Amino acid sequence: MTLRPIFSVSNIRVFGFLRNLMLLCVQLGIVLGLSGQSNFLNVSNQLNIVSDQTGGYLGAGMSVADFNGDGIDDLSLAHHEGQLKFYLGNGVGFSDYLLNLSDYPYEAKSIIWVDIDNDGDQDLFITYRLEPNRMYLNQGDLFMEDVSNSCGILMADRRSYGASFGDYDNDGFVDLFVANYVSGSDEPFNELYHNLGNGQFEEVTFELGMGQPLSQNFQGHWVDFNQDGLLDLHLIRDRLCFENYYYEQQLDGTFENTAHARGLDLSVNAMCTSAADFDRDNDQDLYIAAGMFEGNFLMVNEGGNFEPYEADTGDSVEVHLTSWASTWFDADNDGWEDLHVCTGFSVYTNYPTILSQYPDVPDQFFWNQEGAFEEDDSGLFDANVLSFSSASSDYNLDGFPDLFSNAVGDFVYVLKALPNMNRWLKVHLEGTVSNRDGIGARIRVFRNGLLGSKMTYCGENFLSQSSRWEHFGIGLSTVVDSLVIDWPSGITDRYYGLDPNQSIMALEGETVGVSPPCTGEVCPGCTYALACNFDSNASLDDGTCDFSCWTDAVACGGGTFWDEGLQQCVLEPSDCATDLNQDGMTSVLDLLVFLIAFDNQCPE
Repeated sequence: MTLRPIFSVSNIRVFGFLRNLMLLCVQLGIVLGLSGQSNFLNVSNQLNIVSDQTGGYLGAGMSVADFNGDGIDDLSLAHHEGQLKFYLGNGVGFSDYLLNLSDYPYEAKSIIWVDIDNDGDQDLFITYRLEPNRMYLNQGDLFMEDVSNSCGILMADRRSYGASFGDYDNDGFVDLFVANYVSGSDEPFNELYHNLGNGQFEEVTFELGMGQPLSQNFQGHWVDFNQDGLLDLHLIRDRLCFENYYYEQQLDGTFENTAHARGLDLSVNAMCTSAADFDRDNDQDLYIAAGMFEGNFLMVNEGGNFEPYEADTGDSVEVHLTSWASTWFDADNDGWEDLHVCTGFSVYTNYPTILSQYPDVPDQFFWNQEGAFEEDDSGLFDANVLSFSSASSDYNLDGFPDLFSNAVGDFVYVLKALPNMNRWLKVHLEGTVSNRDGIGARIRVFRNGLLGSKMTYCGENFLSQSSRWEHFGIGLSTVVDSLVIDWPSGITDRYYGLDPNQSIMALEGETVGVSPPCTGEVCPGCTYALACNFDSNASLDDGTCDFSCWTDAVACGGGTFWDEGLQQCVLEPSDCATDLNQDGMTSVLDLLVFLIAFDNQCPE
């Protein structure tokens, strides 16, 4: 029987595609083709979301994450005078929400929602320029407790910009990296915090190898480019004299800069790093937004090493304007991630004067045509927007992700994607062994081959946080063969035979031990009962048994432990060389242990 562990969210209105198409055609008087490039509709005036981005320095951040837990994305805006704004999503638009935060009238930069303590609700972290950063724990029902002075984060007047959360040690709690843009007499260091699991953090910047004096950092981004299951950190640095860093995690838990060896040691005016599998080869590629003179860079992941993207066909994705947030999302649901690039001047309080010298400063949007790019020529992106932070969310629940920009001006800039005949699948993660938000999980969708892969991020763009719903466009596919989720814990969940145009709530571990249907007389699979992927329906072992979820207690007997390299149980070292089973004496039992291990090849 086909496994369909799909969970409906009762308070989410999920509309069928045909209904949406008919409504749009009636309301907008447009007729869309059955396939091909879709378009956008500017609904900024219709939604009328007040932002007041009319001051400050180098932009203000935004988040489109669901912070009240109803399954619908909400909107949060940073502000140059600390007048933070919050809006609840309702599936049609947004309504004001007053959050009980303490008065803090300073320039807020990045604003991120994340479940810090794994209690099932969203906590809040905000970075500030020239003031200490703030952390709030959600005590339930969005009653936010300011724990900034007691949670272990640094209380100093830094120029903090980007923040990124990721569980680098896979202990089930998300850790925190803060990028500081330092100059002059500032202490030239970023901040790395280890989450202790009780709402407390411990700074480990120097201890784990990230304590080099670094200047002008806008963003660090937790990634796993080499897919070894360990999070690394890509750090961008502003100015042509500073190379970008790639802190690659070592087996002992420390970090080493391997940017030169990986091809990531670019020296550019880097403002933003964002990752996506744009070429659908099952790894994360990298886009670096930078200044106008050197242009932007799309770096292609080749087995953990990077090469610059070369456009054999289509357009270059270099943008020769001062660029900031670069947001990946599949706007037309054709299965290929498209790219939006924000552009704006560094100091925008004097933008009328600047615009008289440079009257045309448009954002840019690139349609991904099966790995080649075509710049949008609809004219919609020709207008002067001056934007710094942007994010993507399907705010109206029609299955097509929309674009939000916290642009200069009084209101948020919103472009609604217009549906076509393509279909989609949305996935929301809930960790049980891994961190609650599933940050760091890898998600893949298959239909006659790979349809798309994503990694779940938190703080993945310049001052921006996109929807926690992972959105997959699947083109005209009428069924998804399988959805595979590799959690940070090592647990893998697999779902089979999924209908398109639905939202899935995925709970970590719920499909472990459940096997896909087998219709033949011989069913290949893993037949070893203790393996992580044991297939109860399998009648022929195909050599695919996976032991990555094993622990000492589960897999190995007394006096032995599981060796990841050898993929087997090995003896623990002992002060008594002949006490092989660690029971404090030498006996016949030790001889039996020896005979069991006899003839095994020793590691070099």
